[in-house]
Amino acid sequence: MKTTLIILNYNDAERTIKLAQTVKNYNSINHIVITDNASSDDSFARLLEIADDKISVVTSGFNGGYAKGNNFGCRYAIANFSPDILFVANPDVAFDNETAAAMAAALTKCKNLGVVAPLVRKGYNVWNLPGFAGIIESLFLVWFTLDKLLIRKKILNSDKQLVPAGVAEGSFFALTAAAFKEAGGFDERTFLYSEEIILASRLKALGLRTGILRDYRYDHMHSASIKKHYNSSKARTFKHFAESFAIYNKHYLHTTPMQDKIYDLACKLAYGERLVYDFIKNHMP
Repeated sequence: MKTTLIILNYNDAERTIKLAQTVKNYNSINHIVITDNASSDDSFARLLEIADDKISVVTSGFNGGYAKGNNFGCRYAIANFSPDILFVANPDVAFDNETAAAMAAALTKCKNLGVVAPLVRKGYNVWNLPGFAGIIESLFLVWFTLDKLLIRKKILNSDKQLVPAGVAEGSFFALTAAAFKEAGGFDERTFLYSEEIILASRLKALGLRTGILRDYRYDHMHSASIKKHYNSSKARTFKHFAESFAIYNKHYLHTTPMQDKIYDLACKLAYGERLVYDFIKNHMP
């Protein structure tokens, strides 16, 4: 099986280069495509310096967000390298060769598997595919975190090595090129957040599920690139968060006008929660 890793960069050349140069030595990854999402710094020039037979560096032309940038990279990889499996990774992750090999093996063996991911070593990268109530829950940091904690415990206590799940976080996962094409990739109406939820929904509609490799791990600096751009503010990123969920509500859950009003009210409360979170975090000794 031929594999390609897609890394989407925006003003984060140092981490992107570190990841690419590490993964370059893995026999589980046949090629690496780095997509620069129209960085406003010197990222693209710096990335071009590491381009070689195994690492391709391309630019999306403008920053259309996570979905558009990763679609560009995945489609470039499919057109130029014909991979069977696509790995999608943020620059702020780290994983070993054995984990990537296990992900590829799971996709090869399980034909009804749409997305596969390991567990993140610290934090939470798995949650249920949300209905409307799940979307409301996801708006609130404390509520959503507690739910992800319970899901992680269930996965760790499972007697299966490949555990069915709802959604795997977009920081690091793999899917087949065939599934990517059949699902139409990521929804480019979103700029940031909920891309993996919509992808999981599209794949589920095709009869493809999400699976988590219980015994494998990866490291994630938890949105280091986003924090760098938004000054680590939960409130500043909330606009993208709320807009992406609204797209999911409208086009995938087909919410009613009453549900939309409930959602708008919940967004105001959730934004307030983030303001409190930012205040406490910025004033802690």
